[in-house]
Amino acid sequence: MVQVDVFWAYAFGGSLADAGGDKLTEERHPVANKYFTYTLLFLCISWAPTGMYLLAQHTSWETMQVYNDLSAIPPWLIVAFGLTNITQGILGFFVSRHFIKAGYRKLATINWMAGYFFMFFILIYGWDGTGLDRFLYDRDCFGGLPWSVGAGLGEGAGFNFLTSSVAKTLYVEGIWLLAPFFVLFGAWKQMDKGVSPVAAVGKHLFQIGMVVLPLALLSAGIGWWWLF
Repeated sequence: MVQVDVFWAYAFGGSLADAGGDKLTEERHPVANKYFTYTLLFLCISWAPTGMYLLAQHTSWETMQVYNDLSAIPPWLIVAFGLTNITQGILGFFVSRHFIKAGYRKLATINWMAGYFFMFFILIYGWDGTGLDRFLYDRDCFGGLPWSVGAGLGEGAGFNFLTSSVAKTLYVEGIWLLAPFFVLFGAWKQMDKGVSPVAAVGKHLFQIGMVVLPLALLSAGIGWWWLF
C-alpha cells in the first residue's frame, strides 16, 4: 500500500545495513561497496516493482481505497511513489549504518524496527481508524463496488480477503520480494556474527512478529479507544 510502503522500504534498508553490521562499516567507501550495491539492487529490482505492479493492477487497494483507478492519480504522485520506494530504503540503510559506525548497534536495530512499527500502525489504524477495514477490502470480490466504511469487515470480506485477487498477487510477489531479502540478510548476518542464516532470519521475524506487531496493535487499540 502506498501509505505504508515508504516505511516498509525504510525498514528493508535499515535491516540490511544492520545485517551487514561491523563488516559493513569496515568498508572504506559508504557507497562503493557490496552492501550498498546489493541493497540498492534489491530495492530497485525486487521491492519497487512489486509496489508499482500493485498500483497498476489493484489501484484502489494499493492506495488504501483513496483512488478508484490509476487515471485518477496525479502523474507526479505515481512517480513520487516509485522514487520513495527506493530513496526511503536508502535512507534507512544509511541511518542504521551511521548508528553502527558510531557504536550504537542497538539503535541500528531500533531504527528498522521503527520503520516496521509505522508500517503496521498505518496498515491497522490508518489515519482515521479504518486502516484494517480498508486493507481487507478487495473490490474485485464485490463486482468493482467502491469501499465504504465497514465494508472490509462486513460479509464477504474479512478472512475472505485471503483468497481474493489482491491476496493472490501478494503471494506471488512475496516470493519475488522476500526470497532475495532473506538470502541477503541471512548471508550478511553469518558473515558479521557467525550465526546461521536460518537462525538470523528466524530472530528477525521474531522481532517483527512478537515485538513490533504487538506494539503497533496496542497503539492502534489505544487509537480506536480514543476515537470511539
